[in-house]
Amino acid sequence: MASLTKVEGPFDKNDWQKVGNTLYKLQKLGLSSIVVPDNPSWRTDKSSPSELTKRMFSESMTLVESIEQAGGRARLVYSSALERSSSNSAANGIDINLDFILSALNNNQIPIVVPILTEHDGQLVPVNANQAVVALTQRLQTQALDPKLVPSKIVIINKEGGIPNHNLPGTAHSLVNVQEEFSDIEAAFSQHTDWNTAYPSTLADLAMVRDCLEQLPTSSSAIIAPTTSLPSALITNLVTDKPLYSSSLPVTHHTRINQAKTTVLRHGIKINNYSHVSDLNLPRLTALLEASFQKKVDTDAFYGRLEHVLAGAIIAGDYEGAVIMTNETANHAQHAYLDKFAIAPSSQGIGLTDILWKRMCDRYPELLWRSRKDNGVNKWYFERSNGYLRLPNTNWVLFWHGRNGHHHVDAYSQIATRIPASFLPPPQQGELIM
Repeated sequence: MASLTKVEGPFDKNDWQKVGNTLYKLQKLGLSSIVVPDNPSWRTDKSSPSELTKRMFSESMTLVESIEQAGGRARLVYSSALERSSSNSAANGIDINLDFILSALNNNQIPIVVPILTEHDGQLVPVNANQAVVALTQRLQTQALDPKLVPSKIVIINKEGGIPNHNLPGTAHSLVNVQEEFSDIEAAFSQHTDWNTAYPSTLADLAMVRDCLEQLPTSSSAIIAPTTSLPSALITNLVTDKPLYSSSLPVTHHTRINQAKTTVLRHGIKINNYSHVSDLNLPRLTALLEASFQKKVDTDAFYGRLEHVLAGAIIAGDYEGAVIMTNETANHAQHAYLDKFAIAPSSQGIGLTDILWKRMCDRYPELLWRSRKDNGVNKWYFERSNGYLRLPNTNWVLFWHGRNGHHHVDAYSQIATRIPASFLPPPQQGELIM
């Protein structure tokens, strides 16, 4: 397993030790890191290219030394590793020579790829570290030497941490669906002008992550972590491949909010909203529901009911996930009811559950749903609800999301007990299945 890691200094001695120790521990756990050092001041340095490259070499050696002091081995890689390309297909006009990188990895060394490029005339010139990471991603994705070299993770280590969450000041987004949330994050930075000072590299790093993940398998992810969270944040993410804090949990769970300021990013999936049954691809939706619930949908009854009560459908990608919401009436008022929440088995484990759940709660701030008392998913539901009630004389647990749900318990109970079944009963033993 390989990662491309950008280490964005400068750091004090203690933080350099944390970075070196973390990279060495990750290597021992089986993650081969290809590291690109960075420093925002390199981009504003007015020195000559030769003077700046000397400074970059010197500062990059600090990272090599921190890894070796932790017990690991590292090698500075420069010169022919990054070369000016004559091809229009090369990312940012940079060709990557993997020979020195592979040599370091094969010798159990962590390669530190200094973002310095060799021009056609042999001159060494600095390049933007983000451009180097994108070019490395493209080259590692297309190389045919070893599939394990295709990065499973893009890692950014910095001082300020992940992407700030405007809904929860002082914290960071736990999970970002880059396809869906990129423009929203840009808009948030426009509204919070002080962020450009507090998080000077965040938008550029977000764009870099987007460009990298676009080229990688959907299973690949990125993580932005501050030095204060090392090494636990990166080790936990390596083991679980999940955010430290689930973004689908209610914000009332204050003790569990992402105080570590670590953000996991996935290329994600396009989310579409529909208001009418006629807009839905019913065969695809049926296949998704049956694969997710392992039951046969009573299509006539289910879709016939939706024709009258559908409030909205949130569909992920090509029916890889779905939320079906209905409008239900009780006590002379309408309430949003979660009728179906489904994730395709092939799309589980990529963060889609949290993405869809968060989108649903944003769109329907007050909603209810029900679950059978013996449903193994109920623990997950308990954590994400603002309240629940075990309905007497039934096999149902009523859940609700929203601050006002407790005012509507009577209406919610009426709704939860009268929703008809959506699936056909299983065939009886010995019954012929046609």
